[in-house]
Amino acid sequence: MHELLLFRHADAEAHSARVSDYQRPLSDAGRAAAASAGRRLARAPWRPQRLLYSPARRTAETAAILAKALELAGQQLQALPGLYLATPETLRSELKAHHGEAQRLLIVGHNPGLSEFGARLAARYAGQQLPTAAYWHITLDATDWQQRVLA
Repeated sequence: MHELLLFRHADAEAHSARVSDYQRPLSDAGRAAAASAGRRLARAPWRPQRLLYSPARRTAETAAILAKALELAGQQLQALPGLYLATPETLRSELKAHHGEAQRLLIVGHNPGLSEFGARLAARYAGQQLPTAAYWHITLDATDWQQRVLA
């Protein structure tokens, strides 16, 4: 079995002319929400083997908060520029290239692509959008993993 945790970054500060979208930091509420989600995930019966994330500031900050809560470090963490505002096709391509043989992966990214990707992998999420600091847990058997992610 393979498990994917698709996590949308926490709430970021509002758009402004002073800061590019890529450089927007988490808001105070976003930091608190990410820490709360990290504590919930740390109580889960499994731990991701790898955490892949967009290097945009808000996703990198979210990933760092989650990594600390989950006690992940070093080679378990990887920033992937292709995950910034990625489409479902790009998410699949990045996952295929960088899963590192892990069977339990946490991906921190952006909507709408992250939600669309999750809906393609699990029909129960069709038509839904991940809120900020929220996650979907998707389990795929070996056949689905090969056909829907690695193909």
